[in-house]
Amino acid sequence: MLFGQSVFQSVVARLEREAEEEPPAEEPRADYATNGFSASLVFETATQDPSSANRPLDSYLDFLEAPQPAPAPPPEQMPAHLARTSLADVSEELAIDQNDTIESLGEKRRSFARLNHPDMVSVPFRDNATKRMTAANLLIDQAIRLLSI
Repeated sequence: MLFGQSVFQSVVARLEREAEEEPPAEEPRADYATNGFSASLVFETATQDPSSANRPLDSYLDFLEAPQPAPAPPPEQMPAHLARTSLADVSEELAIDQNDTIESLGEKRRSFARLNHPDMVSVPFRDNATKRMTAANLLIDQAIRLLSI
């Protein structure tokens, strides 16, 4: 403590005295000019030959082989089971008999759908898959109704 003041109070008092002694500072200029730089300062950014900027890349690419187009995939063959769309063919595959229960019929429906559901086959074969699933659902629903009687 200096003369009954804390160090902080003495620093504040000194700063106040210095602020009173200094002349007022100039107001900042509104044009935001930077001292020391001319307004006509221009850098040359383009080279004489614009293609020279790509020369390193071109040199690198010269060593690469030209890309070959991907071979077209062979046309997809329709699975044999999707060609069988008649009600008799689907009935033969499901092999529904009088000993089936509701649970076994549900399992037959799920296993048939794993192979034949339209979402599980390629786009060109979806019509046949839809016909097969429609027939299977019809046969299984009919068998469930007969069990319920």
